[in-house]
Amino acid sequence: MSSASVPSTFLGACPCRRLSWEEEGGRAVLLRPKLGEGRVGRWAASHLKNPYYRIRLDEIGTLVWRLCDGRTPLSEVVARMRRDLGGGAEPAEERLYEFIRTMHQARLIEF
Repeated sequence: MSSASVPSTFLGACPCRRLSWEEEGGRAVLLRPKLGEGRVGRWAASHLKNPYYRIRLDEIGTLVWRLCDGRTPLSEVVARMRRDLGGGAEPAEERLYEFIRTMHQARLIEF
């Protein structure tokens, strides 16, 4: 994918996390409810020993997840990826676009 295939409005978007999360060893672990987010699902899950699927993110995913606060534009996220991760982040726009698209489709973030 080339940067030309990243929509022009993408870098101005400010995604927001939809899930609770915690950190383990400096990496984000997302807590997705096993039985859904509705009232009945939350009630049923409260009776389980472990009511969450635990989604462990890598270094780049953790950086992006922390910045999905509803206020930080994705242009700033790309800049932070390049600053904090150097060449390991490249191609930064394309990697971020695919990650955000996947997270949005899975309903882990919203705009």
